[in-house]
Amino acid sequence: MSARINPNAVIIVVNSVKPKAIFFDLDETLIENKIPVPKLFARMYFDFETSLGIENQAAFFESLRANAANLWATMFERDEAPESQFVACFATSIAAINAVPATEQHTLAQAMFDRFLELSANNVVFHHDALQTLQDLQSQGYITGIITNGMERVQLGKINKLDLYHKVDHVIVSAQARAHKPHKPVFDLALTRANVAPHQAWQIGDHALNDVAGAIRAGMSGVFYDPSQQRRERAFDDIPERPTHIISSLNEVLSLTQ
Repeated sequence: MSARINPNAVIIVVNSVKPKAIFFDLDETLIENKIPVPKLFARMYFDFETSLGIENQAAFFESLRANAANLWATMFERDEAPESQFVACFATSIAAINAVPATEQHTLAQAMFDRFLELSANNVVFHHDALQTLQDLQSQGYITGIITNGMERVQLGKINKLDLYHKVDHVIVSAQARAHKPHKPVFDLALTRANVAPHQAWQIGDHALNDVAGAIRAGMSGVFYDPSQQRRERAFDDIPERPTHIISSLNEVLSLTQ
């Protein structure tokens, strides 16, 4: 199967070879959320509604979205840990609605972040064939790993909840490389930990740019995971790279490696 190709695009294709290491994206690839993340944030707010006020919810989240977007773009430009920066986003949003005294804002922000971590970790389940695919790949001698964007405490909370540390060989969170996918340093860190050359590794994920194009730019093979079979036609319209393979279920990886 192939993605729809924009006739005006410059096409970059990487030939696939049998891999030694196979890495997976985390969210919406190996795992999925039980409820959407916006509803998770709403549940978090509800837990602090007495302090914040039900009437302030919309204004709080408007501020938080703006602050979080800026954080994502700049978090590695600062020495402060990303988690501390995110707590500061909560504190700024609390200040914006003027619901609690300034002396209480940071303490409340920390409590909200901790509650979000708890809710996030308990909101994930495996995609239906993810666990069996990981087990089958390891039984066949492949190095397996996760390359995921995000803050360590958020992503590792999910990974620990599902005991993924014992189901893959390597876990790489973008914060450890101080660079998000699709940027090369996070893929380089994964390759170093697995002790494999770029052409010996695959990255599998649902994001055309972050997972597929990012991996290919790092010299790896990029496998596009499209379980709905509805995104492949347009996902690469504005990206010069083309997926090495396209799959609609994770267990298809097993046949591709033969």
